[in-house]
Amino acid sequence: MIDAGHLPSAAVCAIVTGPTARCFRFARRYLSVALPVFFALQPVTGTAQGYPRWNDSAGGATKTYYDRAARLPWDRQLGDWRDATDTPWGSTAFASAPVSARSEKQTVSLDVTGLVNHWLRSDLPNEGFYVILDGPNILNVNGRKAAVAAPQLTLQQNGGTRTLTVAMDTFLDNSTGKSLGQRPTLKVSARNPALIWFDLNELTDTPVQRATLRLYVSKVYGHGSSTLNVFGVDPAPASSITPEVETGLAAKYTRDQHIEDDPEVYFATGFESSFWSQPWFVDGLAGDAGDHSGAKNYTALSGNSLAATLREGEKLALNIRFRFSQHDIPEPEAAYFRYYLRFGDNWNQTVSGGKLPGFAGTYRAAGWGSRKPDGTNGWSARGSFLKTIQPDAAFPFPRTPIGNYVYHVDQRGKYGNTWIWSSGEGALLQNNRWYCIEQYLQLNSVDASDGVIKAWIDGKQVFEKSGLRFRTTDRLKIQDVWFNIYHGGTEVSPRDQTTYIDNVVIARDYIGPMGP
Repeated sequence: MIDAGHLPSAAVCAIVTGPTARCFRFARRYLSVALPVFFALQPVTGTAQGYPRWNDSAGGATKTYYDRAARLPWDRQLGDWRDATDTPWGSTAFASAPVSARSEKQTVSLDVTGLVNHWLRSDLPNEGFYVILDGPNILNVNGRKAAVAAPQLTLQQNGGTRTLTVAMDTFLDNSTGKSLGQRPTLKVSARNPALIWFDLNELTDTPVQRATLRLYVSKVYGHGSSTLNVFGVDPAPASSITPEVETGLAAKYTRDQHIEDDPEVYFATGFESSFWSQPWFVDGLAGDAGDHSGAKNYTALSGNSLAATLREGEKLALNIRFRFSQHDIPEPEAAYFRYYLRFGDNWNQTVSGGKLPGFAGTYRAAGWGSRKPDGTNGWSARGSFLKTIQPDAAFPFPRTPIGNYVYHVDQRGKYGNTWIWSSGEGALLQNNRWYCIEQYLQLNSVDASDGVIKAWIDGKQVFEKSGLRFRTTDRLKIQDVWFNIYHGGTEVSPRDQTTYIDNVVIARDYIGPMGP
C-alpha cells in the first residue's frame, strides 16, 4: 500500500552541533551509585553536559510542574530529587552546612564535590542542585537577579580553579501555582526548596578535586538552628523512566505494505489514491492529499501525505471521520488507531492550543463544543495540542506539547478536560519531524468507571488514564475515529500553520510503528 520513502528517526532527541553539542533526553536510565566519597575516587566515564528539563521562566518550574508550559508534572508536589545513595526522595544529602539564626547576613559554603562528580562519571544529566532547609527558619537567599552575591560554584579541576555564576534558579512554594524564577531573592525553608543550576557543558570528563557551592543569605527569619541540605534535582524519577519500544502488528509489514489485509485491521490508508477521501465522512475541510515535497523543510514519510493548514484568521483545518457504521462494521467498545504526524516548518502556536485526531461517539448530541456528556448523549477523546514552547538557550527549537482533550461524564464543567501526555519521554513535538502517534480507547462498562485511554509516541508509551466514565448506556460505542485539527477554543490562527498526516491504521490490536 505504501510507496518507499524516508523513514523517521526512532529517537526522540535533537542533536545540536557546535561547542555545546548535546542530545536532549527527556527521560533517563539511572545507575546504582554509592556515597559522595565514592564518586570522588572513581574514574570518570560520563559527562555533565546537557541542560535541565526544568527552567526558571514564566512557564517553568512550579510546585506542581517541572515544566508548567508543557504541563509536565513532578512526581511529588514541591519537586523531586535523588540523594547520595541514588534513592528518589531519599534523606542522605550530598552536602550539608549549618545556618546561624544569630547572623542574618552570611555566606554558606557547601562541599558539592560528590554531586558534581556524580554527574561527571555517569550518563545522568546535570539537572541542578535541590537545596532545602532542615529546621524551623526561613532564609532569604540571593538569586541570580540579585545586584551582588548571586549563587556561585567554584571548581578545582586539572590543577586549575574556575568560578561559575548561576545560570538558572527558582524556588517552589505551595501558596502559588506560578513560577517564582528569575527573582533577586530565593525563599528557602523546609517547605520552600530552591532549584539552582550551573552550566557545566565546558567541563572535561576528569574528576573535580573540589566543588563548592556558595549561597549568600541576606536574612534569617525565626530562631534556633537550621541546616541547608543539597540533593540532585531529578524530575519525575518514577513516571519519566524511558519505556521500551513496543512493536505491534505493523512490524510484520514493510512500511505498512498490505497492512490493510491483516485480519485485525479495520482500515488503513497512505493517501496514495486519488479517491482517498471516499472511505471518510467529510464534515467540513478534507485537507490536501498529495506530494508535498515542495514545502519548506519537508521530507515525505512514504509517498503522498495529507496536509491540513490552519489558515490565518481561521479555526478549522481538518474535519473528517472514519465512521464504523458506514463500513458495515459494528461500532466497537475498544480500538486502536495510529497515524504519523509532522508539524510543518510554519507551525507555531502562540495564541491558543487546539485539537488533534482522536476517538469519538458524539452522535451529534454531546461531547464537543461545550455540550456536556450525561452518560447517554455522547462523548469524545480527541487529541490536543498546547501553545508552542518557544526556543531558548536550553532548547534552541520550538516544541509543542500534545495530549488528549476528553469529554466524559465526570468532567466538572461544560468543557472537556485536557490531559497532556507526560509519562516516559513525554510528548514535546518538534517541527519538521515525523512522529508515530498511537492511541487506544476502551469504553467503560455501563455500571462502572473502568474506561481507559492510552497513548504511544514512536512505540513508547507516554500516557495512560483509567477509571473513566464515558457512558451509562450500552447504546454509546466508539462511533468514529475523528481526524480533527482545530485552533482553539474560540481564538483564530494568527498565521498559516500546516500539519501533515500519513499512514493511518485503525485496528482491534496494538499497531505500533511501521515495519522496516
